[in-house]
Amino acid sequence: MLTHLLSFVAGALVVYVWMTLRRPAQAWSPSAQNPDIHGQRTPLPGPTDEELEERIIEYLSTNVVYHINDLCQSLEHPKGARYVRGQFHKLMEQGKIRYKDMVYTI
Repeated sequence: MLTHLLSFVAGALVVYVWMTLRRPAQAWSPSAQNPDIHGQRTPLPGPTDEELEERIIEYLSTNVVYHINDLCQSLEHPKGARYVRGQFHKLMEQGKIRYKDMVYTI
């Protein structure tokens, strides 16, 4: 029983040390290295909504898109795939993008 307890404590210690050594590598991000004068982070420059819409329409006109995730992975955006997906749905609501026969078209 005592050996089981010591094995558990040793394993927990190894996991704790391993996780604390990994933490600084995960905490780094470009926005964390870009502080403002007042200590606040400034947003990274990225494409505007109009430029993103143009990129989405260009991608749809040159590629066959069966799933929206294909588009979101191809168009890398500083705000992430969720933002690209939101812009995509906005274009669908405006009628600029259609979904017909399991394919997204312009």
